[in-house]
Amino acid sequence: MRWQENTFFDHLDKFGNSLGYDNFGVAFMLSMVPWESPTDRDNFIREITGQDVKGGEPTRFNQDYVEF
Repeated sequence: MRWQENTFFDHLDKFGNSLGYDNFGVAFMLSMVPWESPTDRDNFIREITGQDVKGGEPTRFNQDYVEF
């Protein structure tokens, strides 16, 4: 399984880490938005938090590629 950008799991990672897990419900709902691009999503996160986006990097996950 490989990490893919601009998917629900990518969005959930970024929103969950950026908003904090106390705001899981909001992070979950925003993760289901069909964002045009990761850049649009990241700009939105920066606007609402006033901070840089937090979360994993796809290159790190792809290094640990595992087949099921």
